[in-house]
Amino acid sequence: MPSPSESYLLDFHARLAGVTSRWFADAPVQAEAASRGFTTSSVRQPGETASSTYALLEAVVPGDARPLTVLDLACGDGHLLELLARRKQPGMSLVGLDMSAHELDAARARLNGAATLIQGRAQSLPFGDASVDVVLSHLALMLMDDVETVLAELLRVLKPGGQVSIVVGGDMVPGQALEVFAALLKPVLSAEAVPPAKLGDARVRSVDGLRELFAKGFADVTVRSLSVQGDGSPREVWESLLTTYDADRLSPAARASLEAAFLQAVEPLRRSDGSVPLRWGMRQLTAIRQR
Repeated sequence: MPSPSESYLLDFHARLAGVTSRWFADAPVQAEAASRGFTTSSVRQPGETASSTYALLEAVVPGDARPLTVLDLACGDGHLLELLARRKQPGMSLVGLDMSAHELDAARARLNGAATLIQGRAQSLPFGDASVDVVLSHLALMLMDDVETVLAELLRVLKPGGQVSIVVGGDMVPGQALEVFAALLKPVLSAEAVPPAKLGDARVRSVDGLRELFAKGFADVTVRSLSVQGDGSPREVWESLLTTYDADRLSPAARASLEAAFLQAVEPLRRSDGSVPLRWGMRQLTAIRQR
């Protein structure tokens, strides 16, 4: 029986299957240099620019010809699996797991048999002990119930020395449209008596929380901050923000009111080309299963 949060997520992804890759498959990302042990610095470190957060995860998977099983946990519509399948890498087996039948339908259409797709929950993985070499997950761990159970399952199915890499939500990037949107959204939610969506474990959204969660069973833990670019016209940016979980739960009247206020409020941010800046703060965590 799904929990209330899982029921909401299942409904959301039934209505909006593929929404995550829609907004982030081609969104450039600036990544800071990784910090081992979650240490932070007041000086921004040089990093890299990648074509997307999906590409950062795809790059974690070794490119040699040894047998390799890669699990995409909460694979959605299969965009990350498609990036890996394009390698045509000998010996690599791709597996995707998601609890949404609608997302898996989209993944099947996209992948055309290039990966094994399974409907299931991360809290009870249908795989044998020490059977997976790499686990990847894109914007999902911070939404999951019983995250400690999820991590215990990852430790169980990963081979000793196997690798996990996840992208999760991060800190607000100041001075852009998301900050404007968040400030406008808060009183609207209050007026509608809609509490913030309580999805997942708050520890996954902080560096200290991640340190606590990955302290047991994992080694060589690194984390880096990501700034993901979602720039577009005010209306394009609005459409992407409207598919965030809190905004999705507003009444039609509240959405219309919020839209008008947002489009007016971002006018000072508009550039000469008509776009406004949108930055999504995220983090990428990578760790090794202890031997």
